[in-house]
Amino acid sequence: MNGLFPKDTIKITAETVGITNLKDKVAAALANDVEYRVHEIIQEANKFMRHSKRTRLTGEDINNALRVRNVDPLYGFSLNDNSKFQRITNNQHDLFYVEDDEWEFENVISSAMPRVPNDVSFSAHWLAVEGVQPAIPHNPTPPPPPEEESKVEIRKKNVPKNDDLQVKAGLSVTNNVEVKPLVQHVLSMEHQIFYDKVTKTMKSEESRDSKTKITVLNNLEHDTGLAQLLPYFIQFICEQIGIHVRKNFNVLEPMLKMAEALINNKSLYLEPYLHNLMPAILTCVVRRKLGQSIEEKHWSLRELAARILAKICDRYGGSYNTLQPRITRNLMSCFMDTSKSLYTHYGCIVAMGALGREVIRTILVPNLKTYGDLLSTYANDPDLTKRDAASRCYNTIVDMLAKLKETVDPLIDIELQKTPIDDLREKLENRIGKYFADGVLRQIGDEHVIMAIINS
Repeated sequence: MNGLFPKDTIKITAETVGITNLKDKVAAALANDVEYRVHEIIQEANKFMRHSKRTRLTGEDINNALRVRNVDPLYGFSLNDNSKFQRITNNQHDLFYVEDDEWEFENVISSAMPRVPNDVSFSAHWLAVEGVQPAIPHNPTPPPPPEEESKVEIRKKNVPKNDDLQVKAGLSVTNNVEVKPLVQHVLSMEHQIFYDKVTKTMKSEESRDSKTKITVLNNLEHDTGLAQLLPYFIQFICEQIGIHVRKNFNVLEPMLKMAEALINNKSLYLEPYLHNLMPAILTCVVRRKLGQSIEEKHWSLRELAARILAKICDRYGGSYNTLQPRITRNLMSCFMDTSKSLYTHYGCIVAMGALGREVIRTILVPNLKTYGDLLSTYANDPDLTKRDAASRCYNTIVDMLAKLKETVDPLIDIELQKTPIDDLREKLENRIGKYFADGVLRQIGDEHVIMAIINS
């Protein structure tokens, strides 16, 4: 039975990507699968069309259907014109065509003449200055230096032949192996210049609030033409965080702000690169030491990374149901690990607080009694740095508990009237321990918050 896509179409498409001698059975199976996928996308697009109260399918409906299926949408296709297809029957086959418009010759002659084009102009540039060719778009790309060419030749000579590898693996030698080159992603000259300027600006030692960096971040957040550069920016961010997480603290914050700007850009399709971006952001949250010295102001950096982490979960949690549970599990594991430093604990605390009240209520509160026993041991520690870190963790947790007030049942006032304050204190200590109960009563003192903690 002939489907929507013949086998010959699949074979021709395969040949365009370098796959030759495709078997008929494989082509038939691929044709059936392609037909199924096309029907699936069209059905989803029809849903968007009907919900938009339209009777005409548009390119945006197809893009929305592709996004629902987690497929990168197509760019450059739109149906803003009012083209209508006509149908004719030829040899019992239906053919569709767009009817050409008819123009009156007199109207064309009497219409206004188009604007006269600009005169031919010339511009001068330097082919070479003192024997050196300037690196400008007008000049051709110079060849690599001889040293680089010799290194490439040495690497090629050191690569073992296919016959040697097959003999070592115990396989029969085959000489008809065809090695095909990898397809390179070519960027336009404008994209390359933009990428170089962005990376150079974000790596510079200027102030983090400099006008240049603010302009670059604003561009990354609102520019709709960065789809081609997105994988390069993600790779740049991950590499810079991996390199400077131990060396240069000042580079980490611009990289995180750059990641946040790309996440806020609604025109970018970031989902295929989350598995590369998440480890770098989590590193800035839970790593013991950021930069060369613990004395550096890494607290705000951990808070920024935590906000970005929560933003990713909020935006992509609907598409990936296991994203937030996996992150919460990792944070909870580091939070309850007594061998981890207080800096790691602080990162986990602010990250769980950024993920929302539900995480605080179901994950953090049930473990506060155990964690309070650990944190209380640092209250009288002779090391001032550890005491300051313990105080930050303590105050942050108490401030986060105040967010639970919005989860209280409106009818809780009736129960509060019947419950003495001493009974509330006893229940609170049984729930989160005496160490945190004292802080809640002293710094918050709101009975509604106390009831929310007890009932969580």
